[in-house]
Amino acid sequence: MEPELLRVFDRLLERTGIPCRSKAVRDMVRTRLAEAELESGPSPAVGVLSFIYSHDQPDLAERLLHLEHERHTEVVSSVHVHLDRNACLEVLIMRGRASRLRELADRLSGLRGVRHARLSLLPAACPLAHKKGAERR
Repeated sequence: MEPELLRVFDRLLERTGIPCRSKAVRDMVRTRLAEAELESGPSPAVGVLSFIYSHDQPDLAERLLHLEHERHTEVVSSVHVHLDRNACLEVLIMRGRASRLRELADRLSGLRGVRHARLSLLPAACPLAHKKGAERR
C-alpha cells in the first residue's frame, strides 16, 4: 500500500476509534460482501425507507397507504411524523428479498408529491454464516 494512503487510513482509524488495521480491513471486507450479496437481488434483507412528501398532494397519503398495505408482507412497521403544515416524514421498516424492497422503494418514491426518499438495506443474514453452518453438516 502506498505510504500516503496508509497514513490517511491510519488517521481515519484514529479518528473513528478503530483499534487496529486488521479489524478495519475485516469490517470493510464484510461490508463489501454484504453489498455484493444485496446487489444479487434475491438475498434476504432488512431495509429502512425514509421519505418526505407533501401533505397537500391530492390522494397521496391514500396511495402511499394503499401501496404499504399491498406489500404488507414486506412492510413491518411505519412511523409518520408531521414536519410542518405541508410536509410529512414517513419511515418504513421492511424485510424481504432485496430486489422486492428496492422495487417497493422505487414505487413509493416515484409517486407525485414525494420530495425525497432514501433506502438503506442491510443483509438479513451474514453470507459467511450459512456457508460455515453448511460445512459442519
